[in-house]
Amino acid sequence: MNEEVKPKDNRNMHATILSVLGIIFVIIGAMIVAIPHFPMRGSGLGTALIVLGVIVLIIAVIRFTYKRT
Repeated sequence: MNEEVKPKDNRNMHATILSVLGIIFVIIGAMIVAIPHFPMRGSGLGTALIVLGVIVLIIAVIRFTYKRT
């Protein structure tokens, strides 16, 4: 008796993965911007990571709330 249980929809798993990645990007970007004498500070990488993290979080919210008809 080998029963495989599969989730109904992978939407929530994808949204969870995207939200975790977005939070990680925002935290790393904030660290680069805020910590004095950080090696990459002033290069624009911190701001780019913060913007990328916010975009990924918005995509995760849209993916989570999207309803299939």
